[in-house]
Amino acid sequence: GKARMPAPAAPAAAPRALPRIEPRFGRATRWAQCRHIFAFDAAAVFKSVPFLVMLLFGVLNMVGSASQMDRMFGTDVYPMTHLMIDMMEGSFNFMLLIIVTFYAGELIFKERQARIADVVDAMPTPNWAPLVAKSLALVGVVLAFLFTGVLAAIAIQLVRGGAPVELALYAKGMLVSSVPFILLGLIAIVLQVVTNNKFAGYALMIVLMVSQVVALVMHFDHNLYNIGGLPRTPYSDMNGYGHFLAGWAWFALYWTLFTVAALIVAQAFWVRGLSVDWRTRVRTAGQRLKGPSGVALAACGIAFAGVGAWILHNTNTLARYEAGNVAMDKQAEYEKTYRKYKDLPHAKIVDVRANVDIYPEERRVAIRGRYVLENKTGQPLDTLRLQRNPDVATTLSGLPAHKVELDDRKFGFTIIKLDQALAPGARLPLDFAVDVRRPGFTNGGTADTINLNGTFFNNREFFPQIGYQPGGELTDRNERRKRGLGEPERMAKLEDKAARANTMFGQDADWIDFETVVSTSGDQVALAPGYLQKSWKENGRNYFQYRMDQKMMPFFAYLSADWAVKKGEWKGIPIEIYHDRKHAYNVDRMIAGTQKSLDYFTTRFTPYQHKQVRILEFPNYQSFAQSFANTIPFSESIGFIADLRDKDAIDYVFYVTAHEMAHQWWGHQVTAANVQGSSMLIESLSQYSALMVMEKEYGRQQMRRFLRYELDRYLSSRGGELIEELPLVRVENQAYIHYRKGSLVFYRLRDEIGEEALNRALKRFLQDKGYQESPFATSAELVDYIRAEAPPSKQALITDLFEKIVFYDNRVLEASAKKRSDGQWDVTMKLHLAKTEADGKGKENPRAYDEPVEVGVFARARGAKEADEKVLLLEKRALSGANPVLTVTVKEQPFEVGVDPYNKMIDRVSRDNRKEVSIE
Repeated sequence: GKARMPAPAAPAAAPRALPRIEPRFGRATRWAQCRHIFAFDAAAVFKSVPFLVMLLFGVLNMVGSASQMDRMFGTDVYPMTHLMIDMMEGSFNFMLLIIVTFYAGELIFKERQARIADVVDAMPTPNWAPLVAKSLALVGVVLAFLFTGVLAAIAIQLVRGGAPVELALYAKGMLVSSVPFILLGLIAIVLQVVTNNKFAGYALMIVLMVSQVVALVMHFDHNLYNIGGLPRTPYSDMNGYGHFLAGWAWFALYWTLFTVAALIVAQAFWVRGLSVDWRTRVRTAGQRLKGPSGVALAACGIAFAGVGAWILHNTNTLARYEAGNVAMDKQAEYEKTYRKYKDLPHAKIVDVRANVDIYPEERRVAIRGRYVLENKTGQPLDTLRLQRNPDVATTLSGLPAHKVELDDRKFGFTIIKLDQALAPGARLPLDFAVDVRRPGFTNGGTADTINLNGTFFNNREFFPQIGYQPGGELTDRNERRKRGLGEPERMAKLEDKAARANTMFGQDADWIDFETVVSTSGDQVALAPGYLQKSWKENGRNYFQYRMDQKMMPFFAYLSADWAVKKGEWKGIPIEIYHDRKHAYNVDRMIAGTQKSLDYFTTRFTPYQHKQVRILEFPNYQSFAQSFANTIPFSESIGFIADLRDKDAIDYVFYVTAHEMAHQWWGHQVTAANVQGSSMLIESLSQYSALMVMEKEYGRQQMRRFLRYELDRYLSSRGGELIEELPLVRVENQAYIHYRKGSLVFYRLRDEIGEEALNRALKRFLQDKGYQESPFATSAELVDYIRAEAPPSKQALITDLFEKIVFYDNRVLEASAKKRSDGQWDVTMKLHLAKTEADGKGKENPRAYDEPVEVGVFARARGAKEADEKVLLLEKRALSGANPVLTVTVKEQPFEVGVDPYNKMIDRVSRDNRKEVSIE
């Protein structure tokens, strides 16, 4: 065939001209580069094993801490959001220090470690882009870490229930918590860049953190020179963040400006390509700072200085900041200058009238008052020595003709010479005006008594006092030694008759008449001891007049807040609980505790002297309750948010209420002389009284658990004694003795001599010593009343309990049981019994075990709780030998035996007092 000719090719298309692409290196490109570097670096950190391990460890630590959060006597609190934030900070803070230090180095040297630094440095990116991106990545790491903590906290809240989840508060708390770590992280990045050596950067960061701790120890504690230092921002459900955020915000701005300036310097030192020597880097950095960077650095420097000056004015000039050592120097100077006046005779306050105006929104208080002073000394007095609070403006007036011999404004000490001496038994008026202001903000975010919502102060804080005040003395032995002072003054001896002229409440006054008018803002209620005579509104403010209908101790308080009120009553006596609206959880328990206390105390002791009871919540900046005449301020953290849903939980709300009610007898009917043992009369008797009310409400099983906590606290606190442990009758305001040991001693005494006998002694003591004038009651007198009600066989025990320091070592070594043919059980137990006596320094000597000890046998179903046990036998036995063997017979199968099973004795190891029985 014919060859086929190829088809003619189509003509080639003319080549198309491609558009010319011009590289853009403008602002948008640079920020896009920055954004991509940030995303890449942040993702790398989030996926890294160290970050995930530390995050997991922090979350596990947080979950573990949740079970112990703010516990008292083993009882939980509701998981309020602010408590969860505090717990998150406590669980995460150390981890975050490690993270910002470690990842600052990892981020800066990431490309070099991957050996791609030369390629990256050749990219057309400005020096600031990778620095800003890595800085933002570290910020993101901190926020992500805390955000995970917030999610864990919310999960815990939802699981436990009972408390609202406050998302806005979590956001604020996360911001406040993150700022110090962000600042430290950015400083760590600066150190990494400037040193250009990862390990040198780490070393400098460690040196920085250690130096900050050392500086605080050496009293260099101003946040102006503590890099990243910020004041505290305590949170209260009543008061929110209150006034604390203002100071925190200024310090945060101050250190943010410093950090931005440091980052500007760091970008000037940013290394690209091969490393060069330090001198070349400094010269290059100087050149880089000549343009816009230099302008920005100068602007930051000027703003930093300006903000610093403003902070200095507020903290040092307005808020009168003092370093810790300066404050101690002043205390020492006060003592050296004025202690010579301590024991000189002086007039006493017998009547107080005061108009108190509280301005919560301004954090200001204006006081106009009048004292009536009486000469109770038996000799003419021509000199008045007055102590004013030097931090507030106080003016004195109304005195008869006189001359001011001394007006020391530094210490607030004034000496006035009367033209005509005050005769014995004569009286004179003293008018005063006090202007309390809180200008500026503090360096440390110190909690204050005047708040936007929840003001609570007592007369000792602002009202003038009479004579030298030993409470202003320096108490730390080492600090006293440094300043040429002797040992701290101890309390007057129990035998000091002259010291019995004053009460433990101070030397200003004994019993006083009291009336006050107190005003506050239009949305708050103001309260003080006494009975409301009238209330009115004037110029948008609320006014209240209170008057006490009988004499009271010279110890009174003023409170102002926006409360909800829950009311109850006892035999016609009104009971009112003023509480924050979020904290209604336990107000019924407080009312019940008040009612049961009134039942017990009025039946066993003496009548209640007042016509009302008021419990008033105040912010959690301090954690205590305090009993004034018919008025009991109660911290929001000591009962209002206790979680009592577990029926086996120790109801410390009920206990604290009963304790503070008991002070209406022990402290406000009988008051103690200012000698050794005074706090036994006031605090130990209140402990005993509350224990009796609790036992009537909850039974012996809960008392055993409660007393075990008291015993453990007493024993653990002994090691912290700085001077000398004293017997209970001579206690010198040592809390671990008058609270913890006091509970144990009086509970055991009740068991040994009987509740009726002990209460008879206390009733007679109240009847004889109630409202007594000078000389005031002592603990030795109380012991005499107790001895009078106790049989001869208990006198040695009373000596051991009150006048000696005695310990026991009781243990169950072995326990077995065998069923008899008649269906009963023979229970054999081998015990260990020992008794020692200690001196004030802790040296112990053995004592003969010369007293009966309680032994018990208990039945319990397998898996049941101790609260469900049944007592098969409980009796006192006199046993001989250090390791006696005892056999008893019971009617049911035993589960457990015990020696001193309810922990009434002061036993070093209470948990070995019981042992499960082995069945033969």
